[in-house]
Amino acid sequence: MKPLLEGKTLSGKILGALPARIAAAAAGAGRPPSLAIINYPDDSPSGVYVRRKVAACDKLGIKVRIIQPEPQHGLTGFLKVLGELKNDPEVDAVMVERPLPDGFEIPLMWDAVPPDKDVDALSSVNMGRLFISKAVDMETAGFFVPCTALAVLRLLKYHGIEVKGKKIAVAGRSAVVGRPLAHMLTNLNATVTVCHTQTPDISSIFKACDIIVSATGKARWLKAGMLAAGATVIDVGTNIGPDGKMCGDADFEDLRDKVEAITPVPGGVGPVTMACLIEASVKAAENAITRKIN
Repeated sequence: MKPLLEGKTLSGKILGALPARIAAAAAGAGRPPSLAIINYPDDSPSGVYVRRKVAACDKLGIKVRIIQPEPQHGLTGFLKVLGELKNDPEVDAVMVERPLPDGFEIPLMWDAVPPDKDVDALSSVNMGRLFISKAVDMETAGFFVPCTALAVLRLLKYHGIEVKGKKIAVAGRSAVVGRPLAHMLTNLNATVTVCHTQTPDISSIFKACDIIVSATGKARWLKAGMLAAGATVIDVGTNIGPDGKMCGDADFEDLRDKVEAITPVPGGVGPVTMACLIEASVKAAENAITRKIN
């Protein structure tokens, strides 16, 4: 068995460093740090992670509010919820779970996410800050960055996998994972190719790369014959397979003996993403106290 790039240990380390910060933020604000999570499809893979986030926050003393807007209220209702959360002094952080209903992901929505509470960097402001940055330290940035993309970087660093000078393929060009991750890896001096549904002969690109990151949302589509022996695979996918079980984009059993290292699903990128989200929520609470003082 090749090295398994598990994320539970790193997640525990990130969360383990938070209690003192949470206590200080609670003392400064006169209440616990608070996170509002907007989630539409409760039975989706994101619903599973929402429940895990709530459990982790409860354990740490972070107050969580779950908001499930009525689908019939449409985009107007969603924007109203964002406006209310923006102006609510009792809410430090806002997390918008995806997927969202069709037609929601438009500039009007990105502009409505409150940047100071936008812990997953969905807002135009935070995303713009990321893309104009050149060599920012993504772990200590003064603004929020996408949690899943940050989790990939932290997982690679934790397991001692160098990205500088490496050829990396990112499969998936979403605004919240693929594109920002490619930019962040480029900032760390990797040479990055973004692949998508219209990329011809995608296997030839993968076979020329040292690291493959898949964020397509297609269950077990990445097979051993598509990449070179000795590559490292980072599986960002969270899917429900035909057997009803959670799985990644990579066919883990097909790949495990050919790759240099691989992340499992579940237990790889997911736990680190959750830890980064909770850490960002604490950061949002700390920033709110600083703004109040100043």
